[in-house]
Amino acid sequence: MNQQELFNNFFSTQLNPAQQQAVAQKDGSLLIIAGAGSGKTRVITSRIINLMLNENVPPFAIIALTFTNKAAIEMKERIASMLGGGAKPFIGTFHSYCLHLLRTNPHLAPFSPFTILDADDQQNMLQALIKRAQLGKKITAKNLGYQISIKKNSGEQKNDFSGSQQDQIFEQLYVAYEKEKKLNKVIDFDDLLIEVNKLFANNSGFKEKFQANVRHLLVDEYQDTNNIQHTLLKHMTLNDKQFAIDSLCVVGDEDQSIYSWRGATVANIMHFTSDFPNTTIVKIEQNYRSVQPILQIANHVIQHNTYRNPKNIWSKKEAHDRARIITCLSGYQEGEAFAQLVRIARKEKKQQRIAILYRAHYQSRMIEEALIRHSIPYKIIGGIQFYERKEIKDILAYLRLIVNPYDRTSFYRIYNVPQRGLGKKFEEEFDACWQQEPLFTFFEVAQHLIITGTLAGKKAGEMQDFINLIQAVNHESKPFDCINHILATTHYFSYLKTAFDPIEAEAKIENIKELLRAVAYLEEQGMNTVTLLLHEITLMQEKIALSKDHHDHVQLMTLHAAKGLEFDIVALSGLEEGLFPSTHSLYDPASIEEERRLFYVGITRAKEYILFSHARYRYTFGTMNDQTSSRFLDEIPVQFAHRTDASSWDMLQSTMFFSQWLNGQIKKRSPVITFGTARAIHPQDSTEKTVITSTLSFKERQSVRHPKFGLGIIKSLEQKDSTTLYADVQFKTGLKKIKADFLKPA
Repeated sequence: MNQQELFNNFFSTQLNPAQQQAVAQKDGSLLIIAGAGSGKTRVITSRIINLMLNENVPPFAIIALTFTNKAAIEMKERIASMLGGGAKPFIGTFHSYCLHLLRTNPHLAPFSPFTILDADDQQNMLQALIKRAQLGKKITAKNLGYQISIKKNSGEQKNDFSGSQQDQIFEQLYVAYEKEKKLNKVIDFDDLLIEVNKLFANNSGFKEKFQANVRHLLVDEYQDTNNIQHTLLKHMTLNDKQFAIDSLCVVGDEDQSIYSWRGATVANIMHFTSDFPNTTIVKIEQNYRSVQPILQIANHVIQHNTYRNPKNIWSKKEAHDRARIITCLSGYQEGEAFAQLVRIARKEKKQQRIAILYRAHYQSRMIEEALIRHSIPYKIIGGIQFYERKEIKDILAYLRLIVNPYDRTSFYRIYNVPQRGLGKKFEEEFDACWQQEPLFTFFEVAQHLIITGTLAGKKAGEMQDFINLIQAVNHESKPFDCINHILATTHYFSYLKTAFDPIEAEAKIENIKELLRAVAYLEEQGMNTVTLLLHEITLMQEKIALSKDHHDHVQLMTLHAAKGLEFDIVALSGLEEGLFPSTHSLYDPASIEEERRLFYVGITRAKEYILFSHARYRYTFGTMNDQTSSRFLDEIPVQFAHRTDASSWDMLQSTMFFSQWLNGQIKKRSPVITFGTARAIHPQDSTEKTVITSTLSFKERQSVRHPKFGLGIIKSLEQKDSTTLYADVQFKTGLKKIKADFLKPA
């Protein structure tokens, strides 16, 4: 068979009716609502091939725009596999196509010749402007670059600053940056879209020529477009609001619009039919990824959003009992549960692809530690292992220097973090002195430089402040207090807010808060000096290093990073109000809808099994706080996901639960949440230490209440005699030995 016959056979046998409609319609405006896992890439590539083979459209008349180079490469490979050699349409990102237009029309470019600032060059230019304006203490090049990019991608060209001091600083530097680019005849990455928009808006000849040549335009992931990309598409396809090319086909799913924080607006796909007249809407709802029970959950949850195009994704993959909701006692027990899930899944079927997803990077810490304890190799996708993150390593470097003032690696990492005006020349002089006096501590090197006058003035004062900071504590100090001392003295949080863009700074601050939570917990476990804490962390890092050669890693990532991926088993963690949905979204209906879309994305990553988890309590700086389960869990119909209270499980119970579930051996029961000591596992399976009083039974790790101290967790039990039982209970106020008669099950 020739290429056309091969494709037509593929069209008739491998595409479902909705996909065939999306591929076959030659002319007009077409909005393809492509549900999760419905084969949208197959539709786009098939549409391109159909235009070329069956409609005789020349390759140069077809343009396909994507959001990532990875997506563009995948489309090119699929088309090449069907068409072989010869000319192909342009397939690439919005930015790469705009660069193509400017290069092929150099006389219309803003400068001739022009160059594009790469990320490093842009940062260097911004840094020079900040230094020239003497604003180094007010803003960093990275933060400024982020703010400039957000402004440009919003499509706003006017200066609409609010008048605050920070806005005035931004306006001053923004104007200086634009002038500097003109002097250097350069444009930045965001300017590519802006300049091409200007071409279409101001040059009718250019626009007419473009629309005469490009007759078919396709756009992938349209729910992720920002304002300026949407405006560009209108310029490309409309003339006086009338459709001016043969076809426009955009593919997207508003239920997967999760990038508003980087400028994307779901309004573009929702208002598409208003902006582009006579649009045909095709819904592709058959899912080829997940079993039907998982899709039923996804459908019911996302229906709680009002700003969407109704759809109902479905699958031919029938199954039952593929979703579970567990209630854990704490974040630490949640991590243990995930470790057991992975261990059992790998034991049953070694090639299972497993992912543990969370809302924010800082949530990985407890999960990582649980996996490390059980020698389960893992990888952080789209992020860095917790103890390898810059801000965590900074704080640990301070602690190491407190314990060991000879530690040159730690000193050179943080002597100028946050900035103290001690630059490269200082480091060279300091290092030269240390080389001459290798037995000196860093204190002694610094004092020597100050006494000899090598280090003088403001720099000497800054170094003395640094010495005072380190000497104010010692290796036997409480690590929690020590870290707070470092944060307060260095104004580290303020440094992060200045040095990084707001979203990145917030993530780093949350990571440090999570470190404090970890330190508070470890102090309770006996690691109550800086030295002991560092030893514990070093042991964990050593275990991480030993697991790096494994190929069957569990994948840990945020829900945003999971977009576009799929796994056999997915575990969603931290489903609690304030975690997911996040605190920042709780009082904004639009933000709650985006959080729900993010939850939907997480659900639809799972092919075979999905586990939802939430904790009843989480540690916050040494105290336990009650958690409220996420509203999203309440939106899952009880018949679609069995709920089980796992808060008093031991390892055997956890093992049995996951083994029976994954093997389909758990019999159906009333899908309700149970509290207290009732569990899905039979009591005789328990190996916990249990002591029965005359009226009550208590177990280790059981939650209890005391009339004075409130909620607590039993750490250990001690039977004094046949009638007297004492329990060591962890309350918010600390660990206390209590006679069991004064306790009640929580």
